[in-house]
Amino acid sequence: MRIELGCFTRPWGAYTLAEALAGVAAAGYKNVGLTSTADTPLFSDEWSEERNAQVAGLVSEYALRAQVTFGNPDLSLPGPEAAAKFRRQLDWCRDLGIDYIVLLGAEDASRYEAWFDAARGCLDAAAERGITLVLKPHGGLSALAEDLLRAASRLSHPAFGICYDPGNIYYYTGHKAEDDLPKVVKQVVAMCIKDETGGKHGEVMITPGTGLVDFDRIFSLLSETGFSGPCWVECVGGDSLAEIDAEARKAFEFVNEVVGRLPA
Repeated sequence: MRIELGCFTRPWGAYTLAEALAGVAAAGYKNVGLTSTADTPLFSDEWSEERNAQVAGLVSEYALRAQVTFGNPDLSLPGPEAAAKFRRQLDWCRDLGIDYIVLLGAEDASRYEAWFDAARGCLDAAAERGITLVLKPHGGLSALAEDLLRAASRLSHPAFGICYDPGNIYYYTGHKAEDDLPKVVKQVVAMCIKDETGGKHGEVMITPGTGLVDFDRIFSLLSETGFSGPCWVECVGGDSLAEIDAEARKAFEFVNEVVGRLPA
């Protein structure tokens, strides 16, 4: 089984982007997922070409590749405006070399149709920019495997895929990810590596391998389908910079050990 292992900057959200990138690189990752940090609120209304270039330069300075970020249509806007705003983010991501944007769906059922309309309006633009939009479990319209499959059917497009997140299955629904994944595993093109403890609405800011998720089973299910693609550590434990850096390294080693135990 071959995976492209990366790490989001989310655990370093209280620190600078430079500190986050330094921690990701020192832990052994080559791919980074960009999220907002203390000094860099990603893709805000004040975002500019200059800021985009600065971020690209900083990523390069740490010998990392910006592969993924989070995004979602702004449902406070009418559908066409929400799609237009999201397409501007697509332009920034293209210039950063980002290949994937992880979508979060909508938790409020009254917003489901607006979300689908806005997401559908961005798929051609994503394809033109070489970006794949991937929806992950996040409660609401993407709570469980059947919801992800329904979304994939409605947004059938080469630029759309499913990003699994086992920790979010536990967190948002209380269901076991190991029982949920088989229903959608053949459609999974990426994964957020997130653990969880405490059951529904428990805790996700923990290091993979320390919570409820059976990652040996999760990766075994992916391997059985011939999965080959990106997997990003999204959360780790720790509060201080040194603690977070150390936990990110533990996560790197843990995932490589789990994947290394799979049949060749």
